[in-house]
Amino acid sequence: MKKIIVCFLTILFGFSIAFAQETNTQNPKAKRTPKEVIIKDEGLGHKLNFGISFAPTFDWMYPATTGFANDGVIIGMRYGFNINVNLTQRKSFYLSTGLFSEHLGGKMKFVDYIAVPIPVGSYTVNATDISRTYRVNYLTIPIGITLKSKSLRNFFILGNAGIYNSLRLKATNSDTYAFTNWQTGEPEYWTKSATPSNEVAMIKESAYAGLGVEYSVTRNMRTGLTVNYVHSLTNYFKGKGKAQNNFTHEDQIAKLGYLEIVLNINFF
Repeated sequence: MKKIIVCFLTILFGFSIAFAQETNTQNPKAKRTPKEVIIKDEGLGHKLNFGISFAPTFDWMYPATTGFANDGVIIGMRYGFNINVNLTQRKSFYLSTGLFSEHLGGKMKFVDYIAVPIPVGSYTVNATDISRTYRVNYLTIPIGITLKSKSLRNFFILGNAGIYNSLRLKATNSDTYAFTNWQTGEPEYWTKSATPSNEVAMIKESAYAGLGVEYSVTRNMRTGLTVNYVHSLTNYFKGKGKAQNNFTHEDQIAKLGYLEIVLNINFF
């Protein structure tokens, strides 16, 4: 009798487990309910919105003068405030401008005449390999177009393109070169401190384009991250004899290229 009861309870327990599994299989939603996403931004905005942005930049130069070559990347920055004019009823199509300070530059290597020390406090002029670092501060006003997607769970994809119109405020150069020490016979490296430069053109025109993403923090505020590539359309140097290859007397010509990683906050 006891064996029959034990067998009966075992069978009943097995059916109970099978039934529970079947119920869960037929109703997978019964396990958990997806958390509802609250849309913070319905996509409607004012005609104007303002923001602030900061962008570290990675800068290099494209030389086009005989004897000059790019010598690496330097880190710069851009910061300021942006103004976006809404061209539609929704937050999707903007005319973008603003006011920014850009600190850019690059490095080039070339051969030039350098005065190097010799015994008894005198100098001699030798042709020497030089690595020159260029730095310049611009006041920049962008004019461009920005397109933004519909809300993707409070995220927005954006693309932008336009022109940077820049006015030179300050420019400096610093040189690093090596020569042979007359006492030891070993190479000695010198770096000149940055000195003001009058070789840089007053105006810089550049084209930019990039992609990014925004996140809606509140109905009227978004944070964003955008990566832009910028390429100058004008010569970095003045030309017409203001900056030359001292061996060939060819005018120096170089363009700036740089990547911007733009961090911004926009208020609608």
